[in-house]
Amino acid sequence: MQFPPSPPSKVSSRGGPANWPWLLYQLDSLFLYVRHLNTTGLYSLLGSHSRHTQGVTRVVLTIQVISSHPLLTRAVEQTLAHVKNFPIQVLPPASSEGEAINLPNCPRLFLLDGCSLRTDLGRLAARCRTHSPGSKFLALLSPENCSYEEKTRLFYWGIDGFVELHNTWQTELPLAIRSVMEGQPWVPPEILLAFVKQAKALLDAQLLPGHSLTAREGQVLQLLMRCLTNKEISNALGISERTVKFHVSNVLGKLQLDDRRGLSPDKFAMKAFAAGA
Repeated sequence: MQFPPSPPSKVSSRGGPANWPWLLYQLDSLFLYVRHLNTTGLYSLLGSHSRHTQGVTRVVLTIQVISSHPLLTRAVEQTLAHVKNFPIQVLPPASSEGEAINLPNCPRLFLLDGCSLRTDLGRLAARCRTHSPGSKFLALLSPENCSYEEKTRLFYWGIDGFVELHNTWQTELPLAIRSVMEGQPWVPPEILLAFVKQAKALLDAQLLPGHSLTAREGQVLQLLMRCLTNKEISNALGISERTVKFHVSNVLGKLQLDDRRGLSPDKFAMKAFAAGA
């Protein structure tokens, strides 16, 4: 399944309620990018093999934990062992980024331990995505260190969900995994709202006078804002990489940006946090 047909309207730099339906439409479209692979959906993208049961083929979801804390990895494995409503394959845990990328570059769902890993989870996700395009990411965060600001920043880096390691996290984790695999981010609604507001603010501030983004360019922009590569955008929208490059060039030109570094996740996250403060 590809993105829904683009609405006929364009987006101007003028603010006001008239732009909100388009932005909300685009937000819905953004999270449909994980459903672009026909009937098997994202499960086929992240599945390393299939199981055949009574003539029915079921794609097995591949999951890997990156954590340097053996107690957490053991607890995650025990939790996933009790998941019965969708088939999964848990890869051996990686204690570091190096161990994770030593495995074949198949797409997978990465569970990133924000408590033990001494690295920026956003940049780690970007590097893992480069090695294994099409992968998805859930961040496991300490309740004491998972502020709205940090979650917003990580969302812009392409993290698809957050599970706080509180007393009920083992109940929440399978729900979060299922949600992400079905194309729904497991994030607080205020973060999604901040994302929509930031897209609107970007258009208001940067769009060249007299110019507008087409609906397709708006889709490309929001995928760029979450660090997707041209190849991932191509898969998401069902268009060629050459066409993606054409749209990216148009978007950057209309927004007066030299390159996609002008859409830095950290910059947008800080602005979104300031606006919500």
